[in-house]
Amino acid sequence: MDRESSLPIKAHLYELRRRLITCAVTLAVAFACCYAVSGYLVDLLFLPVRMGLPQGGKMVFTALTEGFMTYLKVSFWAAVIITTPVFLYQLWKFISPGLLPGEQRVMRIILITGTLLFCAGGIFGYWVIMPVVISIMMGYAGPDLQAMPRLQNYLLFALKSIFTFGLIFEIPFLMTMAIKSGLITTEYFRKNRKFAYIGMYLMAVMLVPTDIFSQLLLCLPLSAIYEVGILLGSIFSREESEEVKEEIQSRELQEKDTTDSD
Repeated sequence: MDRESSLPIKAHLYELRRRLITCAVTLAVAFACCYAVSGYLVDLLFLPVRMGLPQGGKMVFTALTEGFMTYLKVSFWAAVIITTPVFLYQLWKFISPGLLPGEQRVMRIILITGTLLFCAGGIFGYWVIMPVVISIMMGYAGPDLQAMPRLQNYLLFALKSIFTFGLIFEIPFLMTMAIKSGLITTEYFRKNRKFAYIGMYLMAVMLVPTDIFSQLLLCLPLSAIYEVGILLGSIFSREESEEVKEEIQSRELQEKDTTDSD
């Protein structure tokens, strides 16, 4: 009995190991390819700061290995982004056999929608937020104050901006899932709207601490994201309530037919 009961566990562990090896090999190959074109990737990532630098300005690095490590880090994170679909596919193939058809459909929606929203948020943070913040920060440069941003500091800032706004764009999806699962109601999000706006404005203040116009410019899309979450939650909760009503009506009709036949 013990041997038979341990077989499924061993099979799952073997399958998990195979999936992890596939992910690791894919990441290694993608990293090697990204490092081969790391110069182009660094130019692309550093485009916002180079556009914001004053004429003749350059980026600097102060540690001997900082330039080399920056190229390695950019290549690694680019490889992670490229191989994320492979990771999600391997995760799906590992967990899908244990799910019911309805659960598989929900998981597919979660994986696809969550990935697309995260990518949209990362692109928004890179193309919209970073140029605004960098242009404001570079505005403090003058005849007696030269702007010389470090490679390492800018890399951390860029990665934080991309991943932060990638997570922020997940808010409508998480709100919709919470409403649809019954954990939180749409009315709760509506009543606490003002607290959400205050939190968004504080986030904008942390990103751009000196310019009120830029703070409002950042706060507006965040507020729109919150309202989209409320709207989607209302739509899905309304559809679910209609489905429940239809199911109740069908059950009542079945019970009525049963009593009539008796």
